Amino acid sequence: MRVLLVYPRFPKSFWSFEEAIALVGRKAFLPPLGLITVAAILPQEWEFKLVDCNVREVTTDEWEWADLVILSAMIVQKEDFNTQIQTAKRYGKPVAVGGPYATALPHEAEATGADYLVLDEGEITLPMFVEALERGETSGKFRADEKPDVTQTPIPRYDLLELEAYDNMSAQFSRGCPFQCEFCDIIVLYGRKPRTKTPAQLIAELDRLYELGWRRSIFVVDDNFIGNKRNVKLLLRELKVWMAEKNYPFTLNTEASVDLAQDPELMDLMVEANFNSVFLGIETPDEDSLVLTKKHQNTRDPLSEAVKTIMRHGLRVTAGFIIGFDGEKPQAGDRIIEFVENTSITLAMFSMLQALPDTALWHRLQKEGRLLDQGANINQTTLMNFTPTRPIEEIATEYVRAFWELYDPQNYLDRAYNQYLMIGEPKHDRPSRQIDRTTLRAMLLIFWRQGIVRKTRWTFWRYLFHMYRAKPKLWGSYLSMCALGEHFLAYRELVRDKIEAQLEAYLQAKANQETSEHTSEKREVATSAADPQ
Repeated sequence: MRVLLVYPRFPKSFWSFEEAIALVGRKAFLPPLGLITVAAILPQEWEFKLVDCNVREVTTDEWEWADLVILSAMIVQKEDFNTQIQTAKRYGKPVAVGGPYATALPHEAEATGADYLVLDEGEITLPMFVEALERGETSGKFRADEKPDVTQTPIPRYDLLELEAYDNMSAQFSRGCPFQCEFCDIIVLYGRKPRTKTPAQLIAELDRLYELGWRRSIFVVDDNFIGNKRNVKLLLRELKVWMAEKNYPFTLNTEASVDLAQDPELMDLMVEANFNSVFLGIETPDEDSLVLTKKHQNTRDPLSEAVKTIMRHGLRVTAGFIIGFDGEKPQAGDRIIEFVENTSITLAMFSMLQALPDTALWHRLQKEGRLLDQGANINQTTLMNFTPTRPIEEIATEYVRAFWELYDPQNYLDRAYNQYLMIGEPKHDRPSRQIDRTTLRAMLLIFWRQGIVRKTRWTFWRYLFHMYRAKPKLWGSYLSMCALGEHFLAYRELVRDKIEAQLEAYLQAKANQETSEHTSEKREVATSAADPQ
């Protein structure tokens, strides 16, 4: 069996970093970990080719070569997901689909013409799919009634990737999260009981990447890395030994809940294992909104102090923020700006709230008749898909203004500088690496754009020289953060233009509807007046 694995394109997003990664000759930020795990679970006597459409197009030869096409996608990728399925069908190829999008909205995936829906987690449903193929079945839907034991998950097929195309690599230790945030689909997809791999299992994956020559950053994609603190500490104790033996070949980063700040031992272990950053779901500094959305873990300590505690331990914090919660008071955007500036979080992912399929929020809004769209799209360029409790035009205006201000070049540089002054320095010196032509070219471009052309040039040079003196171990990381600013300078314009266009269309449609309703009422009154009875 010849299997072509296809990963659809992402639209421009907060995390796509096109302008920044292009500086160092990369094509995409992260690889499709799900698809290379699928390739590892399927029969290894099969032949596999993988094409990430974020890196390059699928060639005619590759379409013709395949006996079977398999796609996986997130909701945000649905447009190109549909395009790739249609292309595969034009070549007469059977198509199997899976991943978060197909699992959350299987009727949409089915409507695209996919032959096989391999849903939920592949450790259970992929063997069912293989058995169906062996029986000669030409279509089917495969679902799991239980969650798999991830200690049986094989090492992903990293060898299928065009490694040099990626800025970061991906690995996974756990699935699931113990919390019950109303808007979150992770607990819907993967459950509230975190399931972890063994330390030996994850280290074997890192060994494989090391053998393949990878020497850059690895993102541990767990939606809450510390969901099972006992098991993660067992991992970190072994991982810090492995890192030391290999002379710290990778830096690691991940996602975690904010209660990380309450566990000094865990933070220290992460830094010793060469983690250098963590993404936190802050969502909002408004405690009433946190309570309403059941994000109680963010109300136990002052949020700003928790963020600063984590950074002082040596972990750079990036964070997610949301506007549009029910009962939210006006000027929520301003309060988020104030929080971000107070904590110096350089990368603040800011979005309007979306109700995702099957979440508690989705079901509540559906019951209340407030859903506007049965689909969903998690992106910074998308209006809310439900009717909020305050005017959507008010929320959208605050959102655009706040996003624009957060990524003003001066504000961005100020936050980066202040954040890196706050971060505790790494405990390990990474081996020095020769600066290649690509890296040198990227540095010169940043020096030219931010140090000469831009109005913030004097700030750029002053901060850069002081960072070299004050935090020499962090200087290279700080310069990389400056480079990421190139992405947000362009992206904030896209956010503004897309949201304002959608808002205008929404308000026009609303006005047309109100005019139509008013006209209908007048006709009814006129008809009643003319009725002799």
